[in-house]
Amino acid sequence: MVLSFVFKAPISTVVRKSKTVALIILCIFAIPSLLIAEFYKWKDEQGSVHFTDNYHNIPEQYRKKVSKTNYGKKKSTKKLSKDTPQRVVVHFEKQDNAIFVNAVLNWKHPVIFHVDTGATSSMITKEDALALGINPDTKPTTKGYIADGSVVEFPVAVISSIRVGEAEVNDVVAAIGNMRLLGMNFLNSFRVDIDAKNGQMVLERMDSVKEKESPSIRAEKDYTIGELENEIEQIEIAVSAQENVIKEIEADIRQNEAGKARVESVLKNMDSGREKKKKKLEETLARFDRNIELQKSEIAIRQKQIEQVRDRITYYDRMIEKMR
Repeated sequence: MVLSFVFKAPISTVVRKSKTVALIILCIFAIPSLLIAEFYKWKDEQGSVHFTDNYHNIPEQYRKKVSKTNYGKKKSTKKLSKDTPQRVVVHFEKQDNAIFVNAVLNWKHPVIFHVDTGATSSMITKEDALALGINPDTKPTTKGYIADGSVVEFPVAVISSIRVGEAEVNDVVAAIGNMRLLGMNFLNSFRVDIDAKNGQMVLERMDSVKEKESPSIRAEKDYTIGELENEIEQIEIAVSAQENVIKEIEADIRQNEAGKARVESVLKNMDSGREKKKKKLEETLARFDRNIELQKSEIAIRQKQIEQVRDRITYYDRMIEKMR
């Protein structure tokens, strides 16, 4: 596998690892059938066996004893979606020189990934997994050596789709942890050009021919489309119910305004010397004003909620169109 990376700015200025993100998975050895790189193997002074796909990660004192292994050379099940164009331009945000991109998991769950070319594997959070219907407690685990030399263990799952812009990779193995990382098992499907100055990441397909969509991916897309269409239907029912509530509140406002007008008319025509009665009417008038103000505020809140869920319908419609 040939990886071509062209950076218009030094990596140190493009991606700055935070203390948390510095805990990068350097090798994954619990699920060899899902790995794609050739690995180096060595044993340390304590007798622990280590694997890595990067020769430079091997401590110098062990490099003479290193051996190559076929471990992890089976072809990954992941592949580019047939809908991925030859060239995709993704706009990104930078925070302290770290790159963050918007992405969608399984065609419906939006996330923000930290782009990390030092991470062998991509990672999602437990919350993401649960949103996708994945129970981390029932998934196999993988161990990884991280930057400080210690070993950590993560559940792993196959994500049917990771989409960044128009670039989509199917069946990506992702660790489930406490952060979101877009790692090399997504990025190595492309030639990557990061233009830090203009905030653009260009992804070019490594292959020249688009792969045919697998029946399993097509079936999962159809299932997801059905889920989204059902959710749209439920949202439209909820919107209709909200609109009916708004109509009822508007009717209450009209009644309160009519009552307020009657009180104002009585006050206007009231004879002097009836201060006690006048005070009670003024208190009634103030209650009408408060009720009307509260009811108008409630209408504004409900209209904002309707606007937000209609935006969700628009988003789901776009997702469905892309999956058709």
